[in-house]
Amino acid sequence: MTQNISQEISPAPGIAITPAGEQDKCFIACPIFEKELRAVLGLLAETPAIRYMHYSIHNNPSVMENELSTHVEQARAAGEEVRFLVGKNCKGKRDIMEIAEGCSGKVPRARNCIEMLVGREKTRELQQNRTSVMTPAWISMINQSIRDDQWTVEDARINLGWYNQVLILDTGVEPLDDEMIMEFFDLIQVPIDILPVELDHFCGVVSDLLQ
Repeated sequence: MTQNISQEISPAPGIAITPAGEQDKCFIACPIFEKELRAVLGLLAETPAIRYMHYSIHNNPSVMENELSTHVEQARAAGEEVRFLVGKNCKGKRDIMEIAEGCSGKVPRARNCIEMLVGREKTRELQQNRTSVMTPAWISMINQSIRDDQWTVEDARINLGWYNQVLILDTGVEPLDDEMIMEFFDLIQVPIDILPVELDHFCGVVSDLLQ
């Protein structure tokens, strides 16, 4: 089995990616959205500060708690209004809503990243018949976790092997080729399908957070 997917979800803990210009709002964002967020902000002609958390938040609640706390402190020190691009059901040791209340931040109504991309009803529809829904960035994250010894191949198969299929949402902003799909299939050994989706819903989520 080949594990040589070249893409990585790489913003390190504590790294802030901030476009040029004076900022008054800050996204504390899951790195899953990096390319989608960049595309949407271009459409909206908005340039908020962006502080990406490390991808390993998905493997360790303590890391997520530390990342959230660190980025909130950095944003407040910079005088930025905090916006969380994190699902309501995503949390470290504390509920995300508790953290948001502590800094007067805003959180999307969506429960997770898939709901942010396509909405709650569409997510429920896609998840029927034991279907796991993810994006190309999730493939990169899972492979990076294995390379970093945070997951093993067995972990990936245990976590995803329960599903009848994996559905990859192709937003058109992340390279998705046959080699990547075949490598991921070799890893998880679950049938994979691809669904092209637009960024309209996600654009609305980001726009609402910026209000």
